[in-house]
Amino acid sequence: MRREMPEWLKRNYNTLWNLFKNEAFTFREVEKGLGTSRHMTVKTLWELEQRGFVSKERSEVDYRERTYRLISPEDINFVVGLYSLMEREKLERQTLMEKFVFIDEKLPYVITGSHAAYHYHRYMNPPRVLEVKTEPRDEGKWIAFLTDERTRVFLGDVIETTKVSNYVKLMHSNRPIKTIRRRTRQGYYIEKPEFLLTELLERQTQTSLAEAVAIIVKSRTDVEWNGPEGIVSLAKGSGISRILGFLLDAMNLEAGRPLIKPGIIKNIKKDVAGKSDQVFPRDEIVLSRLRELRNKLAHQALLTERERDELQRAIERLEGYKELGEKWGIRAILPRDVIRKVLEDLGVGLRKG
Repeated sequence: MRREMPEWLKRNYNTLWNLFKNEAFTFREVEKGLGTSRHMTVKTLWELEQRGFVSKERSEVDYRERTYRLISPEDINFVVGLYSLMEREKLERQTLMEKFVFIDEKLPYVITGSHAAYHYHRYMNPPRVLEVKTEPRDEGKWIAFLTDERTRVFLGDVIETTKVSNYVKLMHSNRPIKTIRRRTRQGYYIEKPEFLLTELLERQTQTSLAEAVAIIVKSRTDVEWNGPEGIVSLAKGSGISRILGFLLDAMNLEAGRPLIKPGIIKNIKKDVAGKSDQVFPRDEIVLSRLRELRNKLAHQALLTERERDELQRAIERLEGYKELGEKWGIRAILPRDVIRKVLEDLGVGLRKG
């Protein structure tokens, strides 16, 4: 973070703070509030962004536009105080992960998502966006602390077009952060596997499910399945018992053996009864593809027999777990290859046929 501000930028920051405080504002409102040219408005916002003194989000009214929100003077001063504890040489060389090690207990946080998952499975390389759960009251501090020439921080979708090394997405936790994290040997905090698995299953994308399967394969004998903070209890509390039971059952089906102890699955089944109208996973790409295939198949008079067969096989591939889904009272739209590939890549033998 570049801590110092030239006098002109200080004046503009103070003017904007007096006008908007913590409220969101637009580019046009900055231009009007400062009474400056478009060029100077761009320069002001750019310089504030470079220092982590303003956050940027998509407009809720117009998706194409951006809204801005100033980081408060109190949060800026807090971060300036943090940086004063470091030697300048170390400050300039510090990597993103070294910043998390340095912050330690000064601000509560936990790394979640794909980067935390990779720590457990070492299977799928994580994307460039690092997801971090923080306290809502600390968002401004984190933006000011993490932003530098290599890193941009966002509260929602990553909308940065500038090429940088790191993107950080700040998220909220519905549980006290210190109860869901563990310290790595490197010194930073990641989400405990039990809570992370619940997070990944709730996301319901093919990628998040593949990562959940990979974690279970690599950590199934180490994670806590039962108890108040066990996976079974957490899934029940989040309303995803059916999803968890289905996924574990599918893993055993593909392995052709009890990869997961049958007793665990039996206990989950006790918590679900009857059927639901739930579609799993809620992956819009897959669902859109399924609708497209069914729409084509509906016009059978325009299709050759070969085309009809190909469409039917494609639909059956997407509904590969149809019977298993019925067992768990859900409509499963998940190709079997999603789970089979993870198991095979991680050395789990697959059942034949």
